[in-house]
Amino acid sequence: MLTRRRILVALGLAFLGVPQAEAATWSHAYIRQLPDSAFAVIEPTPEGRRLRRLPHHDVTGALDLPHLCNALARLPQVKWRDPANAPVARQHLKDHLDQVGPGACRSPLRPAS
Repeated sequence: MLTRRRILVALGLAFLGVPQAEAATWSHAYIRQLPDSAFAVIEPTPEGRRLRRLPHHDVTGALDLPHLCNALARLPQVKWRDPANAPVARQHLKDHLDQVGPGACRSPLRPAS
């Protein structure tokens, strides 16, 4: 049975034009083992925790295109502790998108805006 989250991720990836076969699902355990460099921004909390936002590199450090596209799509949904981190994350992700080509996350069914 598909969970609501998996359905939403699948729909989001379909909207972005990312084939499901290419978009491996990352478990919470897998994300926990990722290095900090795999995330767009790390936000500290007053309690000393670190909120690692928008993973887009795999455990080897390689850029993961489906997760980059997902991070870009989720960027407006993040509830930032410090709003100054939003443009930092946006620029970080945009730099990666520029490396792979601006059309990499666009659906082939939709014209570029």
